[in-house]
Amino acid sequence: MGTVLTVEIDDTDRGDADRIFESVFSVARHWDDVLTTWRPSGELARLNARAGEGFVEVSPDLLRALRQMRDLSAQTDGAFDPAVGPLVRALRLPGTTAPPAPDSFRIASVMRIAGGRVSLARDAALDAGGIGKGIAVDAIADVLRSSGVSSAYIDFGGSSIAAIGTRAGGSPWRVALVGPSGIVGTTILRDRALSTSRSVRAGDPAGAIVDPRTAAAVPPGRVATAISPSATVAEAWSTALVVLGRAGLARAAACGISALIADADGVAVTPGDWFQRIEPNGAVLHPHREPLNRRSPRRL
Repeated sequence: MGTVLTVEIDDTDRGDADRIFESVFSVARHWDDVLTTWRPSGELARLNARAGEGFVEVSPDLLRALRQMRDLSAQTDGAFDPAVGPLVRALRLPGTTAPPAPDSFRIASVMRIAGGRVSLARDAALDAGGIGKGIAVDAIADVLRSSGVSSAYIDFGGSSIAAIGTRAGGSPWRVALVGPSGIVGTTILRDRALSTSRSVRAGDPAGAIVDPRTAAAVPPGRVATAISPSATVAEAWSTALVVLGRAGLARAAACGISALIADADGVAVTPGDWFQRIEPNGAVLHPHREPLNRRSPRRL
């Protein structure tokens, strides 16, 4: 997925750490093979290449991921939509602009599922960049829990994070939250996941976040963080919130998502005591006793 995966198991008594870590990174490699569109050999890339050819047999894992994409697109009212793949590719090129977005860039319009087979409309292309790391993080967390791990921290590229339990001594996993210009606050993760997304200029090689309603890249300067028990849900929602801006916070809260929007106007968050604000002078309001021990999440 073009970035770095870090997994910390905070349990010094385990004698099978090597086996667990090998399982973890095997799962990450597997999901990269399933969801990448950067390599023609990726399963999703192969499905995209057969758009317009009718139904194609896919693996159970890709099928499950596609269902999640479709359901989360509906939950976010289309603000997250992997069917913007052609627009994302176009906007990676400097100086290019995308055409107006017809309904054909909606996953509900371009994808059909029948049993274990999937069809894409001609010229359609799905992009997992707004959800893929979250799917992998959830799968990694499942492996850790099934191996008996009760304390772990998963960081996939700094933008998709999950924490299992607390640290071995009982102190929490504390994470910094960022805005366009630096850290704006902190939060505690325990058996929850966090995703941070940011808007970048069109032409950025990493790929701009596209507003499916306008087919345009969201202008730079907006950062969104979403927290959920599921890393998959958190990542889809952080992407959607970059598109929706502050207007999306109420919808996120109604879906059980804790969320933050940081932009030129400051910071806005969903209700609750999950967020500890940092003032411009660096002071943490309502700080926890434990020191900040995580660098700020950034979307890569």
